[in-house]
Amino acid sequence: MTDSGHLLAGSHSPFRDRPIVAGLDGQTGETTWTVTVAKGRNSPIDVGGGRAYAISKAETMVAVDGATGDTVWQRPLTPIDEADPGVVEFAPIPLGDRVVVPISGTEDDVPDRLVGVARADGETLFTRPLPASLSGAPGATSDGVVAPLVDGRVLFVDRTGAVTWTREIGAPSSAVGAADRTAYLGAATEELLALDTATGSVAWHGSLANTVFARPLVTDERVYVGGADYSLRAFDVASGRQLWRDDLGNAVTHGPMQVGDRLVTLVGGAHHVRGPSGTIPFSPTELYIHEQDGTRVRAVPLDGRPFEDGGSVEWAQAAGETVYLGQEFGLTRVVPEAITDG
Repeated sequence: MTDSGHLLAGSHSPFRDRPIVAGLDGQTGETTWTVTVAKGRNSPIDVGGGRAYAISKAETMVAVDGATGDTVWQRPLTPIDEADPGVVEFAPIPLGDRVVVPISGTEDDVPDRLVGVARADGETLFTRPLPASLSGAPGATSDGVVAPLVDGRVLFVDRTGAVTWTREIGAPSSAVGAADRTAYLGAATEELLALDTATGSVAWHGSLANTVFARPLVTDERVYVGGADYSLRAFDVASGRQLWRDDLGNAVTHGPMQVGDRLVTLVGGAHHVRGPSGTIPFSPTELYIHEQDGTRVRAVPLDGRPFEDGGSVEWAQAAGETVYLGQEFGLTRVVPEAITDG
């Protein structure tokens, strides 16, 4: 959702008649405009400064005005057309006057790299080769990008494309949640790690019981993390002390997300894990609602519901005060009362 209230979505489909970015009416789901590119699987979108950014295996990157659907600029991005589909797994990252593009597959068929382009016109500002594939989505700070790698290292790449530190974690890490001067990531070492983004030093370790698939959620006082151990936990951001834990019915695949004063977490669904595991089908698929103190408000089963004519649930995302479920063939809006009612 843009600041002006426009709901933006994209299609991961490889077919050229599916939008790389679409503008939707948030109440009705009606499509108001679409932007397409040549045939090729598309990345997720990210939004910054009222624009949506996405890349495609059609070797194209676009910047789209979120209010009108006008293409602000379009630029070539090579070589990625012959790479494995994972090369467009991660969304571009708005970073002030530039956008950082993660290009990283899971096979040795394309150079893994971060490409910095100017937000104004898409001009290339830097290309930073990566020594290994990304294990999860990078996280942005005001000064740069924290990138987790499948070989167990974590890098910090600053706004110029320079690597300012490297930290050996010992196992692949999750997508990165970042706030202020600290990055948070779940590692296959069964830990939640808090890293100082200025130096890469570990501020604290939080104990988990398995790896983490989803990006941790960071607030002023807490960091929330959902694990493959079927649990949702809250830690104190300053000390790393675990504040609470709730055992869920499946592995957390997306979230938690903050919607108003509540937490929304998706468990289950078909989830792709980088590395030898591949796509793991988790069942059941449920949406959990929690208070921030860990009190469970409800669990909403998603399997077997009528909306499943849109296919299996692939992800959940909060936009504004509403949660949307991305499916294999469709998009479903969750009624806000399902989140906010007691």
